[in-house]
Parts: sequence; C-alpha cells; structure tokens
Amino acid sequence: MKRLLIVLLLVFGAVVSAQDRGRGGRGGGRLSVGVGPVPLPTAPVVFDTAEQHKIRVVVVTAALSHPWGMTWLPNGDLLVTERPGRLRIVRNGVLDPTPVSGLPPMHVRGLAGFLDVALHPNFSTNHLVYFSYVKDGDKGAATAVFRGKLDGMALTEVKDVFVTESWMKGNDTADGRFGSRILFAKDGTLFITVGDRDRSDGGQNPADHFGKVVRINDDGTIPKDNPFVGRAGYLPSIYTFGQR
Repeated sequence: MKRLLIVLLLVFGAVVSAQDRGRGGRGGGRLSVGVGPVPLPTAPVVFDTAEQHKIRVVVVTAALSHPWGMTWLPNGDLLVTERPGRLRIVRNGVLDPTPVSGLPPMHVRGLAGFLDVALHPNFSTNHLVYFSYVKDGDKGAATAVFRGKLDGMALTEVKDVFVTESWMKGNDTADGRFGSRILFAKDGTLFITVGDRDRSDGGQNPADHFGKVVRINDDGTIPKDNPFVGRAGYLPSIYTFGQR
C-alpha cells in the first residue's frame, strides 16, 4: 500500500506539473522559463529514486485539473481534491466522471482554491471528512477548514470548523502561497499548515496565522494544551510559527 501511494503521488504530480507548465506556470498567464511541457507517458514507466529502487508508475487518469490532496477510503476508493474546486473519486483505478456534490463556495484564483483532505479518525462510524480550502469573506480570502459527512456522491452537514486570521485581498490572492496540509494526530487533534503568502514578516507575527502550524480539536475548538494558550499577543490556535 505504501508503494502504491508513492506511485499515485508521482502520477498526480506529473499531471499537475504538465498542466501547470502547459498553462504557463503558476496559475496560468505567465510563461515558464526554460522548461517546456512534459507529456504524460502512454505506458508504465519505472523510476529509480533516492528512497526506493524501481518504482513502477502507471497513469491512472489524465482528466484531473491541478489535483492537490488525496486520501484513501476504507473500501479502497481514493478521494482527490482538484484546486479549481472539485472533489473526485477514483474507484478500482477508474476516475468517476461525476464530482462529489455539496462543497461550499471557494475562492479560486492562482494558487488559491481547494486544498487538502483528511478522514476523521472515526470515519468508519461518523463518515466525517475534513478539507482545507480558500474562503472568501468581507476581509478578503483566507485559508479555512470545513468538514462534511460523505454520503455516496454527496457531502452533507457541511460547515467550517476553523477559519484562519490570514486574510488577503486583491492581486495578493493570486500570487500568495496558500499551500495547506491537514493531518489528524494520534490524540484526535487536527494539525493545519498555513502558507506564508510571501509576506515580509515571514510568519513571525503571533497575531495572525501566516506561516504557521495550527492545532485544533475536531470540532474547531482550541486544545487547552496548545503552547501559546493564555499568552498575551498570541493566537491560541498556533502550534508553531515561522514556517514558509
């Protein structure tokens, strides 16, 4: 399973790379310098890497646009987020042509859009799936996390569980790094990485979420043992800061 996961990551990365370069780089509209489009292989390819020799890579699908995050369901299906704002399912190596419905509105521009995905530790009983994405609001756009119950090809009971204090407006939402990954820890808390948006302070400001790792409970509340809880001038959701 670990090797298969690596293979799929490589395949999806190839899709993203080829599509991004074909569209002109980060989000389109600009020419890539010195690197041309790389076509996907039509047959399996074997690679040697620093971590593992002879990894066999097979293209599962070329029909995804900027696949960003993925996770396995207990039944072996694969959930894949597409940055333009779609959630897809791969079953038995075949991409379902119909996206999953029920997603909230998203801010899709440049590197902003639909980001990572993670299953709740008790997914087999509660069917909850968590997603990071870029949300529009009165103050601009910010990284947020929502959750919903996966019911076949639909998400229900969708709601935000956390919205970062990392708002941006205008052209900054096209060029700033909105990269976000989410991961459940063994204690059931959720870690969220928040991009630094190319800000000059480099994520050192404890009063916002730029360039930080955030830790929350599964319902969005703040764990009492977070390192900066009760410390003046620090957002209590921050777990570490200063990341790019």
